[in-house]
Amino acid sequence: MFYASTSVATVFLNKAIFAVWRFGYPATLVTAQTFFTVMAIVTLERFGMIRVGNGTFAKNFDAKAFRRVGAVSATFQAKLVLDMKALSMISIPMYGVLKSSTTPFVMLIDYAMMGKVASARVQGAVWVTTLGGVLAGTGDLEFTLWGYLVALSSALCTALYVVLVGKIGDELHLDSFTLLLYNSLWSAPLSLVLCFLCGEHREVGDYPHLYELSFIVAFVCSCSSAFVLNYATYLCTQMNDALTTSVVGRTKSIVQGVVGLFAFHVHAGLLNILGISLNSVGVAWYAYEKYTGGKQKPAHGAVPESLSTCVIHREDSQLELESPQAPKSRAHLNYNNAVVSSTTSGSKTHSN
Repeated sequence: MFYASTSVATVFLNKAIFAVWRFGYPATLVTAQTFFTVMAIVTLERFGMIRVGNGTFAKNFDAKAFRRVGAVSATFQAKLVLDMKALSMISIPMYGVLKSSTTPFVMLIDYAMMGKVASARVQGAVWVTTLGGVLAGTGDLEFTLWGYLVALSSALCTALYVVLVGKIGDELHLDSFTLLLYNSLWSAPLSLVLCFLCGEHREVGDYPHLYELSFIVAFVCSCSSAFVLNYATYLCTQMNDALTTSVVGRTKSIVQGVVGLFAFHVHAGLLNILGISLNSVGVAWYAYEKYTGGKQKPAHGAVPESLSTCVIHREDSQLELESPQAPKSRAHLNYNNAVVSSTTSGSKTHSN
């Protein structure tokens, strides 16, 4: 419930910044969010509330891993800015519908890069979701071509980011907070440069509500929500499992779309509502397939002692955490032990 409510609240907070406060500077908001994330992680580590890496971050900084993370930070930066820009241009229900196209994009990237093909039932759920998006777009009374293009570009960047982060997480076995901090350290200066390139650094000073207390509170809440959402995601996976996080992530988007219809007084026609409903059916079907597929796998073991023992990798179009107690990790550990044992035995035999 904490993860689901935080995820929905983050979208609504960001939408409120653009729709209610008319703050038309997405690059500035992204810059503030990334700097806030860096400060939050450093502060929490300083007070011993979290652990980054295997000890103090300053003493365990991995320059090689940091450079590798930099390769995907540009994609992450584009994803964030496009997310914010899309929210400022289209309604929350249509934002959720168009962002659900992340999954088919992931399927296409997986097929293009690795020849990976999803099961027929999963593909069916994905294409029902996509068809719902097409119908919703056809009946959208507030249709804006550029808003749709930005949202679809955001979904494509999200899919590419998920694939790249999952690949790096598997290869480097970075814990969650280290990966988040490395990514934020790259993203903060990139977003700042983007602010200057877009000219927002000059325009934001003339924003009429800049010094109003209520706007400042809303802006700070929006900045903190990104970090809290990441923490909620990690906590949900730690206390439950990656499958639960994935299913909750899918089902909360249905609630988000329904509430969004009323919260911001969205003008919706019959075809638009039908499309959103069909999209929700596809999302629910996908969540069910994830649930039933996950139930066929062995259950996860004990809960890890801390979040820092979790490693990020990818499952379909979701980022998930894997603890050393998880079956996949135990399999890797057993394999590594077997390799070490065989190598040691071979060395002894050769010596003899």
